[in-house]
Amino acid sequence: MALLLTASAPKVLVGEALPPEFAVAGQPAPINSLAFARRDPLPGRPSYLETIKYIDDGVRYIDALSQFFISPAGEMCFRTRANYPQIYYNSYYRYWCIYPQSVDRVSVLEIETGLMGVELWCMRAYPQCAHSLETGEIANRIFAPAIDYRQERVALQNLIYLMGGNVRFSQPQLSGE
Repeated sequence: MALLLTASAPKVLVGEALPPEFAVAGQPAPINSLAFARRDPLPGRPSYLETIKYIDDGVRYIDALSQFFISPAGEMCFRTRANYPQIYYNSYYRYWCIYPQSVDRVSVLEIETGLMGVELWCMRAYPQCAHSLETGEIANRIFAPAIDYRQERVALQNLIYLMGGNVRFSQPQLSGE
């Protein structure tokens, strides 16, 4: 009987997500509540929920196991690998969250290896504002790879505005410069 149970258990690589039917307690609930929308969208800009979906679609396009959502506490959260570029012995996923009011700027990053994405940087007044939900580890930024990273930056800036934050605009950087 034990052999049969072992054979039918889901096979999951280290750091990979379990199938939805094997949900693990303790993971944050992606609620995307409208309660956190503090401002109406500017003319011609997408709504709060449309913006969240756009950002989530962008990070999932690069990595289907990544995710973006607004936490029950009103934080912008990314489920992404712990370190990009990927360090092979450290390839598990973490939830990294940041309050939109503590974001100083959203920048794009182009690495010569071809990896591109967005970075959310903490304000100087809140230097370690990003944190991991699982470990409590803190950081001064969050990096998330994205397919259309310049449009992801615009979407994140729009979302921060909608959620009551103020963000500076920044220019793209090449890591080799």
